[in-house]
Amino acid sequence: MGDQRTSLAAIQQPFRDAGFEVIPGVDADEFEVKKNHCIRLIRRNAQGQWLPEGPPYYLVRGQKCELEDRGYQKFWYSNGARFPVRVVELKELQRFDQEVRALLNVKSLYHESLGTTSARSVYDRLEGRPG
Repeated sequence: MGDQRTSLAAIQQPFRDAGFEVIPGVDADEFEVKKNHCIRLIRRNAQGQWLPEGPPYYLVRGQKCELEDRGYQKFWYSNGARFPVRVVELKELQRFDQEVRALLNVKSLYHESLGTTSARSVYDRLEGRPG
C-alpha cells in the first residue's frame, strides 16, 4: 500500500500503464480509475495509504450503477432505476476490482476473492418481518 511519500502522480502511473483511464478527483487526495465500463474512486486515507473508496461502479447508459443483489437475481442500481446484470458484465466488474486491488497492493478478503460483492442486498422474502 502507498504511504505519505507516494505522490498522486506516482500512484496514478501504474494504472495508466495497465490501460486505465485516470480521472482527476475533486481534491489532490483522490482520483477515479476507469476501464471497460467500470469505474472506481481511489482516495488517500489519514495514514497516507491509497485505497479504493466505496463500491466499484459499472456504467450503464452513462449512469454509474452499483451492484444490487435481490436474492434471485443481480441488478445494476442507480437512482431508483434497475437494469438486469449479464454474466459478462459481472465478470468484467470482478476482473476490474481485482486489478485495482492488485495495483494498490490491497489485501483481498475471503468473500471478495470468491467473486464480486454487492453494494446493496435487497431480499424480498425479508420484507415485513419484525426486526
